Amino acid sequence: MPLGKWQPFSRCLLSHGKKGYKTAQCCILQPHRAFSSADSVQTADDDLRRVEFSQDRIGSDGSLITGTLPGKQEHAAQQEGRARPAALSPTAPVLPPISEHELQQLVDTIADSRRLVVLTGAGCSTESSVPDYRGPQGAYSTGFKPITHQQFMASAEAQKRYWARSFAGWHEFSDIHPNAAHEGLARLQQRGWVDALITQNVDRLHSKAGATDVIELHGTTHRVICMGCGETSPRQPFQDLLAELNPGAADYVQRLIRAGHDAEAARQRSLRVGSTSVEEARQAQLFKRRPDGDVEIPVRRPDGDVELQDAGKGFIVPPCPSCGGILKPDVVFFGDGVPAERSKRVLALAHECDAMLVVGSSLMVYSAFRLAKAAKTGDGRLAILSAGPTRADAMADLKVEALAGEALSRIASHPALLIPKTAV
Repeated sequence: MPLGKWQPFSRCLLSHGKKGYKTAQCCILQPHRAFSSADSVQTADDDLRRVEFSQDRIGSDGSLITGTLPGKQEHAAQQEGRARPAALSPTAPVLPPISEHELQQLVDTIADSRRLVVLTGAGCSTESSVPDYRGPQGAYSTGFKPITHQQFMASAEAQKRYWARSFAGWHEFSDIHPNAAHEGLARLQQRGWVDALITQNVDRLHSKAGATDVIELHGTTHRVICMGCGETSPRQPFQDLLAELNPGAADYVQRLIRAGHDAEAARQRSLRVGSTSVEEARQAQLFKRRPDGDVEIPVRRPDGDVELQDAGKGFIVPPCPSCGGILKPDVVFFGDGVPAERSKRVLALAHECDAMLVVGSSLMVYSAFRLAKAAKTGDGRLAILSAGPTRADAMADLKVEALAGEALSRIASHPALLIPKTAV
């Protein structure tokens, strides 16, 4: 089936929580036959009969998956009896507040450093509704397997399938807001406390928060690169070109967005005390709650694509306008390597620093783990702020398990770090 005749797969909602951060909610429609861009939008009755729910998060490269989390994947915090705060993103772990002692240790690590390198991973963005890979709410818990470089390059069909899903997920992913972790690091950098900021994430949230000279270790989905001539270009113009070449797909994505806003408005009305509207009650059925009290919301892939029925069939992906080569997001896929110049630069920074702060990374990927090793080899101090175990726990001088947003917000507001470093 051509992608211009997609079968309905979801209704995506965006809502603003506290501090303006976005959360996504999505109800997934089972495919039905002969749906085309010329067909009328399904009636509410038809939609209700086809609704299923799953966990939805925004993938670190901006895509969406419509699959269910295995029932046995309970969040560790719920298993320990801790309730999820209403304002906390569903992709973020539920952790106890950072202790004053731990806070002071992290502040001292930063204040005492001469040259601090910060390395961030997916856990830095979970509070922005971007999932990590390995956490209890992570993408791997859904059975997700990211596309490899070899798979992408193997065939035109694989490229069409990837770009079709990425096209569908880009609208929401590109609109994600930075959280308190990104903002705290940006403030520390602006005051001179952070000498180098390296991120494994491809979401560009550090830059959105105001950080400068961010080294994107694994690239970014906000750029497109030609695999032939190496020319790069911004993603949004390419997204607009894909919409122009695939009007049926573009129209359907817009209808999903509009339907999502309408459904969210109906849900909010149904939550009012004393609401007895039959229509509101029917709309409320679109939002089932799990036993732990959380609304079941859709699951985004960390590689940013959306799982679509027959994705890629009939989808048009243009070649490089300069050389006719294959275009891909400027991201280091699994099975590929970090570009040599970038790899050399970050390794030198790690060797030269006297302190490294790792935020929200398990360091399971060697391109990140070797930076922690390099920092220790150079007699640097290694501090880790991350939920769950990491590959470098045994060599760390300090390990703190706390929400990155809460911790970095408090660190950036600490009196010892409010003064620019040059003035100390």
